Amino acid sequence: MRVPIRKRFDSREPTDYYGVVEEAVEADPRSARTRSFLLIDCVRSDRFDRDGAQIMEDRSALALVRAMSTPKRWEEQFGLGEIAKGDWLSFRVDDSGDVPRAWELRADNNYAAGPSRSIKAMRRISGSPAMSQPGDDALVMNLMAATSIPLKQRPRVSASVAMQQLHLGGRIEIIILDVGQASAALIKRDGKPIGFFDVGAPIWFNKGSLPKTITPPMVPGGFIILSHWDFDHFDLGRRHQPYRKLAWFAPDQPVGPNTARFQADLGNRLVFIDGPASSGGFSLSRGTSTLANDRNGAGYQLRYEENGRAVLLTGDTGYDLIQSHMLAGIGGLTVPHHAGRSEASPPASVDPWRAIASYGEPNSYRHPHAQTITNHQSQGWQISATATTPTHRRGNRPLFP
Repeated sequence: MRVPIRKRFDSREPTDYYGVVEEAVEADPRSARTRSFLLIDCVRSDRFDRDGAQIMEDRSALALVRAMSTPKRWEEQFGLGEIAKGDWLSFRVDDSGDVPRAWELRADNNYAAGPSRSIKAMRRISGSPAMSQPGDDALVMNLMAATSIPLKQRPRVSASVAMQQLHLGGRIEIIILDVGQASAALIKRDGKPIGFFDVGAPIWFNKGSLPKTITPPMVPGGFIILSHWDFDHFDLGRRHQPYRKLAWFAPDQPVGPNTARFQADLGNRLVFIDGPASSGGFSLSRGTSTLANDRNGAGYQLRYEENGRAVLLTGDTGYDLIQSHMLAGIGGLTVPHHAGRSEASPPASVDPWRAIASYGEPNSYRHPHAQTITNHQSQGWQISATATTPTHRRGNRPLFP
């Protein structure tokens, strides 16, 4: 008799979800024993079907779901094809104890992980027409409309509005904070914190990468500029209540139900920005990706230049999608996407050759990628990590001066 794995909890009713893929992490091709996983931003499908967009206001209907299995099982069991970030899925979780395994991080439980459950059924509702069913296109349109703040409520404005927060003059410092497997950069003027470029924190399955003690900097009356809408780039701002009172500036991008709920919680403190802007040595510019679901490649970068020295905060945008004027003559940068796998070549380094990789150990993404680090070193960059390495303890890292 086969005993279901990890059958440790009392059974609950099966739960049906609609969700958009936040992350799709491939298994390590060097090992047949590694798993691939999906992070899915979800809403209860029965309640969405009944109540429509208004259910997004009810946290008990929202969850993040992490699902894990082998690539072979994903294909054999569900025939999903190649799943990518931004794909919409319909699926059921239950307590059968079977694989693939899944964990629910419910919004009404502050995204703490629940017990292991099982994926019982899963299908695509967006993407390949060959896999779609009647009504899927209309369903996805309704889901996307429900997760979008209407333009008339939150119009896009020029990124120059965010630039006004940076002001002019003074002694600028930019510090890459150790927030584990996430990204956050603190900006100071004359020794006083004035704001952030990204303010992320790890999701539950990477929470072990956070420092044992972390004291979020006090930034009264400050600002937050987001490169893009990924949890590991904004979630410290969600968790730390004082940061919710700051002025938020971010690109308007497609998001899932839980991110949309947080955007609504920010109210008029959130301003959607678009286009480039420059002021007082700072420059904001967006990545050049034109793919609708590519939040990374269409995210913002922030450059600062003073007395001929320039540094660049890249967010998760690859070098091949960063505009050339933002990369020109830089002597400091953050390695894109936590030093994950990349096919794009780094720019040549300029003195002082400082490249900071913001990641945490342990992490489920297998960051940093060894070849990414080697590629930077071959261009003359000296790598500094926020995580512990054989030569340095973990901690905050100065990017400028």
